[in-house]
Amino acid sequence: MLDRKKCNALIFVQLCVMVHNDWLNPMPVTIISGSAYFGLRVPMSSFPGYLQGFLEKYPSTPEIETLGVNLAVQNFPLQATKNFVTKVCEWGGYPGIGGRLLKRNSLSDICQAFRDAASILSTTKSVADALGRVNKLQGLGSPSFASKHLRFLRPDLCGVLDSILFEVLPYSFDTAGYSDFCGDLTSVAHNLTANAISNPTRKGGAWFVADIEAALYESVT
Repeated sequence: MLDRKKCNALIFVQLCVMVHNDWLNPMPVTIISGSAYFGLRVPMSSFPGYLQGFLEKYPSTPEIETLGVNLAVQNFPLQATKNFVTKVCEWGGYPGIGGRLLKRNSLSDICQAFRDAASILSTTKSVADALGRVNKLQGLGSPSFASKHLRFLRPDLCGVLDSILFEVLPYSFDTAGYSDFCGDLTSVAHNLTANAISNPTRKGGAWFVADIEAALYESVT
């Protein structure tokens, strides 16, 4: 039989393994006692303020959202799509990625990738499949800047999963992790609406997935 010290040591090791596995395979976000837990705690009442703080730092966000919506309506014309890529990458702090993307891919291929991603998001709403499609473009990087483009094409469904959030949140840096991430953001958006916590930045107080992600980003930077 194991003595008490050995039993306690074994239990400790088992707990460590469980915590490690839970971190690699996160459960859906937990919302209890007025806070959302993503591996970090964010009070639900703080989301409006965090979002407003984010938009003060990134004031071009609504303008680029409008560009993304118009692109989809116009079926991604060449020059407008090129302008969109440039603005998204500037917004993301690395304009050189836009130049690299435009250099390594034909403009028609970029437009087609965005058309396909927009179609996926309109039909199956699979953010993982949409991210996978955009990630096929050369020089874009995955998933950070691919997710930034999706965020502006469908802010209601897509957020940004970049290296900063990856470091503090329990999601894998791939299409599966991105899908889990956006699913949890959707759950928080629904909870905020159900609890009458209005979004001060959108008409009717609606919460988009991108709004929840922006607030999270602001909370950790």
